[in-house]
Amino acid sequence: MRLLDRYIAGRFIGNFCILLMLLFFFAVSIDILLELDEYVDAARLQVGEQAGSVSMVIAFIEVVVNFHGPRIFQFYAYMVGLLSVGAMGFTLAEMYRNRETVAMLAAGVPLQRIALPIIVAALGLNCLQLLNQEFMLPRLAPMLIRKHGDIGQQGVQAFIVRFTADGNGNLLQAPKFDPQTNTLKLPTFLDRDEEGRTVRRVTADEAVWSDEADAWLLVNGRAITPRTGTSSDTTAMLLGQPIDRYDTDLTPDVLTMRRFGQFATMLSLSQIREMLRSPGVVDADALVRFAYARFTTVFINMIVLIMVLPYFLLREPANLLRNSVLCAGAAIPATMGALLALAMPVPGIPPAIGVFLPVLVLIPVAIFMASTVRT
Repeated sequence: MRLLDRYIAGRFIGNFCILLMLLFFFAVSIDILLELDEYVDAARLQVGEQAGSVSMVIAFIEVVVNFHGPRIFQFYAYMVGLLSVGAMGFTLAEMYRNRETVAMLAAGVPLQRIALPIIVAALGLNCLQLLNQEFMLPRLAPMLIRKHGDIGQQGVQAFIVRFTADGNGNLLQAPKFDPQTNTLKLPTFLDRDEEGRTVRRVTADEAVWSDEADAWLLVNGRAITPRTGTSSDTTAMLLGQPIDRYDTDLTPDVLTMRRFGQFATMLSLSQIREMLRSPGVVDADALVRFAYARFTTVFINMIVLIMVLPYFLLREPANLLRNSVLCAGAAIPATMGALLALAMPVPGIPPAIGVFLPVLVLIPVAIFMASTVRT
């Protein structure tokens, strides 16, 4: 049986890799056709207006690889469940058409035992996605949130930070924040009291985030405290003092996450735990859902795979095209519906529990479908 297990699992993983690359290249090709001008402009900017045709083609390929290369990890994260279903369908359909399934049945191997290597291999692919989510996506997140206007760059363009409150109620404003260098230009920090009145204003020419200091290091920083004079006209006097750092929980990741909502879905568990230390700055419930959803997604992918196995675990002659359509009609809505449910908060239910509700709904369906296999 080990020989058969390796054969079936190897064919399944091979089909999975083929589907992954075909669909990814198809998606990239469609994007290139729709945004061709953006890629050409980025390539021309890289080599100059007077570059030859060969240099232009090479620069164009480099731009495409730079923009879409890191997205293979994101594509894998999104599609691992449905691609497992597709690879299972191709594997079992090919074995059925070649009468390999008949030979195994004649040898006394039940259909459920034939499906076991596929289930184990799919579980391994989903566990690989957990490693991808924890180690690869957080490192590539600045590149994955780029838009077509950022083609050719190593990260997103600088953006304005409008008045943003931290966990203590203090405000930050800056005309420019560069996520690639974690630098604020001309930042203004407003310290406020419990009634919302400004008690200190900190300005600087530049602020650079330091992970070691866990604070913004200021260049030409100056703290200005408004005080009321004792003279009869009660004119306010501004007393300024040099300052070289500012402590706040508005980290570069928080600022980027508030600007790009997709950034939060690519954080590692350690980054999420770090942000949850300042619940007033971020949406704590959403971050908890993102943390648990990566594990729930594994259950959903495996349950959907088991649910559609009966369409290809066949003992008698059947119409494979019809079964393929029925399989797609069951797998796609179930997977997409469950993943959408993960992102929706359930009133009155903690997010750590709410993300498992789609699993509880799909389990009885999978058990019923698995019981229909005739062997």
